[in-house]
Order: sequence, then structure tokens, then C-alpha cells
Amino acid sequence: MSEYPAESTVLYERGLEARDAGREDEAAELFRQAFEAGHPSGAHELGMLASGRGDDRQAVEWWRKGAEAGVPESAFETGYAAERAGDADTARRWYRQAAEGGHAGGTLNLGTLLEHGGEVEEAMRVYRRAWELGADKAAFNLGRLYDDDGKGDLEAAATWYTRAAERGNGGAAFNLGFVRQDKGDPAGMVEAWRRAADLGHPKAAFCLGSHFAGSDEDEAIGWFRRSALEAGAEAAARKLSDIHRRRGDERGARFWSEFPGGLSGYSPEFEDFAGAGSAAAIHRQDVLNAAVDAGDTAFNLDERTLTTGGRTFRGMTFLGSFSHLSETWLWAWENTHYKDSAAVVPLRAVREHGRRQAIPELAAGQLDLSGFPDPQGAASTMAIAAAALLGGNGVRSCRVNEGKGSFYFHLDDPALPAAGFDAASAARVLMSAAEIFPADPRHVVRGFLAHHGFETGESADAIDGTLPSGERVTVSFTPADLIKAISVD
Repeated sequence: MSEYPAESTVLYERGLEARDAGREDEAAELFRQAFEAGHPSGAHELGMLASGRGDDRQAVEWWRKGAEAGVPESAFETGYAAERAGDADTARRWYRQAAEGGHAGGTLNLGTLLEHGGEVEEAMRVYRRAWELGADKAAFNLGRLYDDDGKGDLEAAATWYTRAAERGNGGAAFNLGFVRQDKGDPAGMVEAWRRAADLGHPKAAFCLGSHFAGSDEDEAIGWFRRSALEAGAEAAARKLSDIHRRRGDERGARFWSEFPGGLSGYSPEFEDFAGAGSAAAIHRQDVLNAAVDAGDTAFNLDERTLTTGGRTFRGMTFLGSFSHLSETWLWAWENTHYKDSAAVVPLRAVREHGRRQAIPELAAGQLDLSGFPDPQGAASTMAIAAAALLGGNGVRSCRVNEGKGSFYFHLDDPALPAAGFDAASAARVLMSAAEIFPADPRHVVRGFLAHHGFETGESADAIDGTLPSGERVTVSFTPADLIKAISVD
């Protein structure tokens, strides 16, 4: 049975139903009636509604009433408001009340205030209680206090850091690595930093790269890449640039030296990936553009539909966006507004491919393309190349935000025509692709022929491809390996 009057409980539960249904005015009235009828949590919910409206003053007034009526959640919110206002004594009093009511956050924050006030032993006792109540950060704080920058009880520090790391605290895993280093356990250090990197700690990958730099440079490169791509660490990009330059890879060195501040070209890995599929991608785009009329564009990310030229297409994947102001590309998986949309889910395959194949452009969430002669063209090329991993029909884009940005979408709709081998356009798309990716024209040709199922033969001056149907493509090259001529029979 409820500890509150039956009428108040009914009103409170009706208030919750109205709140969950989005009827906030009705919910507020029901919560008010519930509070007046003896249900103290009605005041807490009124505070939450006021906070959601941005009325912080009224929110605190209701939370204070809830706290005075014994609601731990209200005591926590009242304490937090006092702490933000700089009133540590009042905050401590309300946090203590929340802690006495079993509120994990209130207990944790009470420990923090005690620690900052110099009451370390009492803070540690409170942190232990917060841990018991489920506050993961309490274990991290205990580990930090025992650690004392490597001068304290390292065994106890390791115990608490391990507990916090097991609950997903990346900072604890990172610090555990240093504790194990101090204890002379390099293998344990690496294990902890790997765990921290997997938990998203921004410095762990760089530390691993630095650790392996003197013994296993390939392993170090992998970690420096991860640090640069996932954490945006400029120091990691500089390390990669130095390594590539020392190895004689000037293209790789230039890419990583430019990575933090504005790329002027693609990475060798991306050029290798995109070059192989470039001619087929150009043809795919030509077929799509011929089938879809230009016009106003609308999209539904939940239903994965794109409406353009008066027709609605299904199987849409949101690839990303280009800012015409900052000249940067943002993959949709990194866009906080849309990353959980149904239309973004298929894009994860692109990111995973980028990570597996060490292709920076497909693994980094955001890229500064401002150094390219045509930054938007660079973004379009990147989107089209990446979309090839998803199959389908190709890419469409539209301007958004009053023309300040462009959204890019991939379509995979069976109603659209497929882009099979077309003898009439083969020479043109091969030449266009070789102009976009001029570093290795042979690679472009091989990729195109392989995509369409040609059996190929290669000599010093030509590549020949033949389809089972008898169609034949011959591409001849100059001594400098530039495309000299293309014949299609």
C-alpha cells in the first residue's frame, strides 16, 4: 500500500500519465492537487515541469517544498541549485538530506563538497556510500584519493579504479594504467589504456601510441590514428606526419600535417579506396541524375524517404552535411541532432569500413576541407565514394539552413534504374575518374573493370578487359602511366 493518502496517489499517477502524454498544463494541475492532498512527489514533478520551461526560480521553489516534505530527489535538486549559486553550506545541507534518503547523486555531490572543504576522510566515507548506491564516479574519486598522484596507497587505488572501469568509467581505466605503470606492470598498463580507449577516453590512444612508438611503429601508427580521428588530438596528427615523412611517404605526411587545420588533399588510403570505385560511382551518379528530376527536396529520416522532383524514393540513408561557412564536412553519425535516426543506421557500415581499412576520411566524424581548391566538390566526392559501400543508386544533395549548408543522401530504391556496364559512356567515366584521382590511373581502370565483372589482362602499356558477352575494353597508357587511349568494342 502507498504511504500517502489514496486520493493523492491517484492524482499523482494521473499527473504522470498526462506528463508522459505531453499534456503539461493538465499534468501541472494534477501534481498540484496531489501535493495539496498529501503526496510530496507532486511538488518535485512541478519543479521538473518548471525547469523544463526554463523557469528556474519556480522550479527551485517547488523542489524546496518537496525537499521539506522529505523527497530525496527534491533535496538533491535544491542542493544542486544552491551549489550553482555559490552557496556551498546550503548545498551541503540539502545534499546530506538527499544522501540520508538514499539518493546516489546527492551522496556523491556531498562527498565532493566535503573533499573540496578539506574533510578528506569524511569525503571518502561518503564516496563509499555513494558507490554502494550506484554512483560509479564515487569509485573513481576514491581511486584518485588513494592514488595521490602516485604517492599514496596504489593497491587501494587500483582496486577502486578497477571497480569504476568495470562500470564503464574511462577516466578510471586511464588512471589505472598509470598506477600499473608505477607498480612496474607495463602489460597491465597497456591493458588498462586499451580499456580506456574503448571507453572513449580522449588521451588513452595517444598514450598507447607513445608507448609503442619505440618498439612497434605500426602499432603506434594505429593508436596515433585513433587519437587523431576520435579525439582530434593535434599532437597525434603531428606524430603521424613525422612517421610518414621518415618513411618517405610525403603524401601521408602532408595529409596528417594538414589534418588539424584544413586539408588540401585526400589521404593515400582514401585515394586508393575511392579511386578503385570512382568510375563506377560516376556512372551510377549519371544514371541516377538522368532518372530523377531536379526540384524541391524533402526528407523523412525516420521513414528513410526522400522526395524530390515530385517523386518519393525509399531506402534513403543520410550521409552527412557540408557547411558552406566553415567548409567542413560532418558525417551524420557524428551529428548530435540526427545520429540516432533510422536513416543514419546504415551509415555505420561506412565508419566501420573506414576503421578496419584505416581510411581517415571514413573514420573521422568531422573533416576540415577548407584547403581544397573546391571544398564542396571535395565533400561531394567523398560522399559519393563512401556511398558506393552501401550499393544502391547514388547520392543526392540539397541546400539547408537558408543555404548555409548542404545535406547529402544516398538512395537505394529498387524503383530506380540500376547502373550496369554502358559501352557508350565507359571511356568518358574512366577519363573523368582518372582526372579526379590522378595518382594511379591503372588503379582506376582495374577497379572499374572489376566492378563490372571483366576478365582482365595487363601489360606494360595496356589493360584489356573482356565480358562473358564479348564486350571488350582496352585502355592504353603512356610511359608515365597516364591514360593514352580507350577503346570499347
